[in-house]
Amino acid sequence: MVGAFWGTRMMEIVKKHDSGGLVWKRIKLTTTRKANAKKRLLRVWQM
Repeated sequence: MVGAFWGTRMMEIVKKHDSGGLVWKRIKLTTTRKANAKKRLLRVWQM
């Protein structure tokens, strides 16, 4: 639940300071990186 809470918080902050998609892009990059790391971990575990 903490992750979901932080996601909503970030959305609120981004909406408040809607100064552009730079922050948004950064958030998306971090999320995709985390997903990739998880996939890598899963692969290692399968081996």
